[in-house]
This record gives sequence, C-alpha cells and structure tokens, in this order.
Amino acid sequence: MSQSTHSLSRRVWALVGCACVLLNAAALPAQQLALPPGVEAITQALPEVIPASYDGDLRDLPQDAAAQRFLGREFEPPRGNKRSPPDKALPAPDPNVPKAAMPAPIENFAGLSLNTAVTGGIAGAGYPSDVTGDVGPNHYIQGVNSSYAIFSKSGTLLTAFTENALWSGAGTGTPCDANNQGDPVVLHDGLADRWILTNFAFATSGNLPIAPFYQCFAVSKTSNPVSGGWWLYAVRMDPGGSGRPPNGALNDYPRFGLWNDCLYMSANEFQAPNFNFSGVAFASFNRANMFAGQPLTSSIGFLASSANVFTMIPSNLQGTAPEFMPPAGTPNYFVSESLTGFAFEVRKFTPGTNCGAGGTLGAKVNVSQTSYSIPDGAVANQPNTSTRLDSVGDRLMQGAEYRRIGNAESVWVSHSTRSSSFGVLRPQWAQINVSGGTVSTTPVQQQIYGPEGSRHRWMSSLAVDQQGNMALGYSTSGTTSFPSIAYSGRLVTDSLNMLPQTERFVVTGGGSQIFDCGPTPCERWGDYTAMSIDPVDDCTFWYTNQYYSSQSNGSNGNWQTRIASFKFPDCAAALQDQTINFPQPTTQTYSPGGSFSISATASSGLTVVFTSGTPTICGIEETTVNILAAGTCTIHADQPGNASFNPAPRVSRNVTINMASQTITFANPGTQTYSPGGTFPLSASASSGLPVSIESTTAATCSVEAFTATIVGAGTCRLRARQEGDGNYNAATSVLRIVTINQA
Repeated sequence: MSQSTHSLSRRVWALVGCACVLLNAAALPAQQLALPPGVEAITQALPEVIPASYDGDLRDLPQDAAAQRFLGREFEPPRGNKRSPPDKALPAPDPNVPKAAMPAPIENFAGLSLNTAVTGGIAGAGYPSDVTGDVGPNHYIQGVNSSYAIFSKSGTLLTAFTENALWSGAGTGTPCDANNQGDPVVLHDGLADRWILTNFAFATSGNLPIAPFYQCFAVSKTSNPVSGGWWLYAVRMDPGGSGRPPNGALNDYPRFGLWNDCLYMSANEFQAPNFNFSGVAFASFNRANMFAGQPLTSSIGFLASSANVFTMIPSNLQGTAPEFMPPAGTPNYFVSESLTGFAFEVRKFTPGTNCGAGGTLGAKVNVSQTSYSIPDGAVANQPNTSTRLDSVGDRLMQGAEYRRIGNAESVWVSHSTRSSSFGVLRPQWAQINVSGGTVSTTPVQQQIYGPEGSRHRWMSSLAVDQQGNMALGYSTSGTTSFPSIAYSGRLVTDSLNMLPQTERFVVTGGGSQIFDCGPTPCERWGDYTAMSIDPVDDCTFWYTNQYYSSQSNGSNGNWQTRIASFKFPDCAAALQDQTINFPQPTTQTYSPGGSFSISATASSGLTVVFTSGTPTICGIEETTVNILAAGTCTIHADQPGNASFNPAPRVSRNVTINMASQTITFANPGTQTYSPGGTFPLSASASSGLPVSIESTTAATCSVEAFTATIVGAGTCRLRARQEGDGNYNAATSVLRIVTINQA
C-alpha cells in the first residue's frame, strides 16, 4: 500500500511499538480448531469463484477506467520481543573476498515511471512504486502501484494499463471492478506458460479502507499476454468463520509462490476499523482451474497474532525441466523472519485435495541466522537532504526461491539488516536446506552482505539459475550517492557464505527523493523489488527496481524504474528432452511415379526430418515419399535438436508397398483365310508396360513368332496372351483370342 500524492495529511496505520501485540477477538475461533500434533492451522474452503472473461486485446482496453487512489502507508509489523543486540555484541561483517565483477547487463531499459501515460490514466498513484515483475519466453511484465506494463524482451513497450482498466468490464460486483489498490505481484508460470497479475482491492470511506477485502487475479488464457485474453477471478480474503481470516481483516502485503500443484499465497491481516495487526493468512489456489477458466477451488487458513508470525513468504519454484521439480508430494515451504529471536522460520504447507480445504500448515522449524541490528523505519540517507528512506524493517523480502540441483533442494531468502544502531542497511541472504522434505536447522550458507561501509543496501531480491549460481539485486544509497540500482552474486563454485562476484550497477541515480506526501516528506521506498530467471535458458537473470534519474524528478516525486537482464557466462541452457509422434502410414500399392504424404510432430515444436532406410524401395523429399518399388519401405523420423533441446529418439515406421495389378489388352485379329505360308499381325500390351508374350495352343492351324501369326491350316486358331509380372507387378490374367481360318 502506498502514500497518496493527493492526501492533505499523512495517515499512519501502525501498531504501538511495544513488546506486546494486539489480539483481535474476531480471530479467536481460528485458534479453537482441534489440530493434529505438529500442525499449526488447517485451511478452510473459500467459496467457489467463477471467472469473468476478457477476450480482447489489451491494447484495446477502455481509457475511461476509474482512477485509482492509494491511501496511508504500509502497516507496521508487530514488534514481538526480538531486540537488537548491543552494537558491541554484533558480529564483525561477514568476509567477502572479491573475485570478479558481475557480468554487465544484456538488456537495460526504462520501465514505468509515476507519470507514464497508460490506458486508464498514469502508471503511478503514490509512494512507493511497489515495483515488481517477471519474465516469460517472449515478454517481460512489470507491475507498479497501480499499473502493469508488457514489454518485449528487447525493451519495446507493447501496452500499459491501470489495474482498474484491466478489470473495468469484468462485472464481478466486487471491489476488483473499480477499486483496485495496488500491492501488485506479477508471476509467469513456466510449467503452463501462463501469466498471473494480482493485486488487492477494496472500497474506501473517509480515506480509510472498508470491507470486504479482495484479491484480484488476472490469469492469461494463452502464452500471449497482449492479445490472448484473460480470466478474471475476484476472491474475497476476509470471509470470516472458524479457521479463516475474520470479516474486516485487510490482506496487506500479499506474497505468492508458484509450485507444481497449487498457487500459494500469504498476507498480513490488519483488522478494521483500527487496523491493528490480527494475524497472517495463508492460502492455496488450484492452478489448473485458473488456466482453464474453470470455477476456482481454493482454501484459506489463519494464524492469529498470538502466533508471532509476520510476512510469511511461500516458496516459489524455479526451473521447469523435470530434474528441477520437487519430488512428488513435496509441500510448499512458507518462510518468515522470527519476531522473537534471530532465526528464519520455515513451515510446511501441505495442500488439501485439489488445493482446496484441509490443507495443513506445519509447526515452524527455526533455522539459525547471524544476529544483526534491527532496521526500524526510515534509515537510508541520501545526498543533500535530511529525508531518509524507509527500510520496511527486517521482514523477508520477495521471494523465497526454491531451487533443486541434483538431489539438493534449497530455499533461498533475503531481507534487510543494519550494521549497528546507527549503521548502514545490509542485506542478509541465506540458502536453507530442505532436501528430502527435511528442513535443516542450520543454513547451507548465509551472509550479511556489506562490501564497504558507506552505502546502504536494501530492498533485496534474489534468484538462482539452473547451475546454482545466485544473483542478489538491491537499492543503494548514501550521503554522497543517490539512490541507485545494483546487483551482486556468486557462482556455485565460489566459497560459501560470500558474494565474490562483485557489485555492478544497473543505473546510477541522479537525484534524492525530496518530496512531501502531504505535510511530511515521503520516506517510502520500493516496498520490494523483483529478481527472476528467464525460462528460455534458465540462466538469464532479470531485475527491476526504482530510482530517480535527476534531482528534478526526485523533487517532483516522479519515481522511475529500470529493467535489466544479465547472465553468468558459463551458464548454458539445460537441454530439454523431446519426443516424436509419428503416426503409422497406411499400406500403399506400387505405381510408377506414385507417392504419399507423411507427417510427424516433435514435442519441442521443432521440424521433424524424414529419411529413407530403404532407398531402392522409396525415396523421401521433405514430407513426400516417392514409391520406387514394391516391398517394405522403412521411414526414419528424426529431430536433431537445437540450443534448447536434445536430439529426439529416432522413430521408424515400416510401410508395406504392395505389388500392383495389371491387365492385358489383346486386339482381336479377325477371321483369316488359309493360304500356304500366309501370316497376319498380332497386337497386345500390358497396362504395366511390361512385354506381353503370345502363344498358339493349336499348332495344327497356326503358330506364333513374336507378334506375327503364321497360318498352318484351315480351322480354329487359339492364341493366348500372357504377362507373368515382375517384382512390382503381379501376373496379369491371360487373354485368349480365337481366330477362324477359313478354307481357301
């Protein structure tokens, strides 16, 4: 949620900064459910949702959609009882031995800015930008706090539109139709090659949200997000009832993770009308329903504030090849930062049938982490101003990335820390071992990353490529350096617990954020950023974040965003397997110059190549088989592969070429008259073109030499024409001609 540029006063929805947290009485039924051992909560069914349908091209969305307005500021986390250790007790900065600079950007282009004109208005509606995004085979989609933009992967803006414009014709009768409020998330499902654009929605009264509270899901019907159409699902997130978020609980800071069974979600719940923190919602949605436009099966659970959990992030599957899939039955992992100590909390979410009711959230497993000073509020300083930028605390940032390499399964996370009570912000990242479904209580590796002490680094997001190389993107800022966008990383072969592939900048900022949101300076920054992996090669990283290109923009509050890609040079795409579907051709019959067509498809979509295994029987030109002789024609179908696919296993088909039939045409010679030594001509041919032989079966009256009959005597002359066939033709039926030879 973001601050409005139009607010006359800044409204802060926050919890009192004390060790206790408020427990909303409406949440009590959720904790009164009987739970099996080791289970913290069980999901309850959400009402089935039938989607609206948008069948047009997004470039044709209406311009007159309702304007969006953002309210207040992000709700503050509950304080729990975790406290920063004294500065003198903090560990020394983690070592970081530089090896090489990170690879330079491949693509580096402008994303949306606050004032970008889009269908339905302008792109931004407040602060911060809420910048997010994801990459697909042919597109990059970026989200900001009221709009989405679809780019080609070379940076061409194909279309951009507000959340309200996308939903303007949905007619769901919910706030999703005209009261979308941001907190966007963009997801590309690589397993289905579909897109999901989601944000929350609610009406307002007196500059405050009012129930009911919804999550709005736009799901692409095809792989083409521009013109392929969208399914629109409006899901109420405060349904009330035992085990579910109570009525009036606002689903703030929604986070998502794609898995091979469901789409998973969590949200921080704040209870109207005072918006005290009431707990955390967690949910599962049936992916197959969404992609098919079917009524949506889903379920939701609730952990009340007494559970001391905040900002749980579902694990997000990286990689689409079979070898990268979690083993069958693997639960999703929900990760959060402990409110009571220095630990990552990992809970297993096992979904109910078809991602519906009955899903279980297991008890937390604490994974150790290096202690740090907790960053509270506006911490990051900027040049030429006393305004500092918000850290959003030490909550986990987007996202919890699952990556399987061989049999090693890991969830990678990051969040912000502070070097001391008055020190710089530094991201802490960790690789958590979840191999075989067992959560290790000690991370594989972790680091509080601070290569030098003068700059703040925060708003981190990470991803891991198919080799196990990791990249971490973040914002930077300092007293002499404007807010900028940078990334660092590590190779899988690097020493543990460090990012020796050193920092590279996507863009160096040109201005500080010096702008008032009402009577006070705008401190909000980012809320989150997004690092993702290109599904085409599973190697190329894509990152988006915000900055100001000039002080003029910084003074006017016109935030800007950037989208960049890069890859480690040694990472090559994992070749995918493919198969060939080659239907059996039907039996053929020999004919000179005869041919028949064949077809086959490769699962990769690449062209299949045909060759003849019996070149004396049949020859092949592309998809045409030329019949050369009767016999068995062997046809091989191959697909040699390319940079993305292994060669397909050869598929061969044997086709029987039957021998052809033939007929004889034998002209009737007519009646003859005896004369000694007299002759008459004969004419016969076979339809095959093969030579015909003629014989006399009445030697006393006639004889035959070649195609000449010699008269021997008066009487009846019987002549029979034959063609015995060959390798391609069956023998013809013989033809008899009876010639009367009259006496002279």
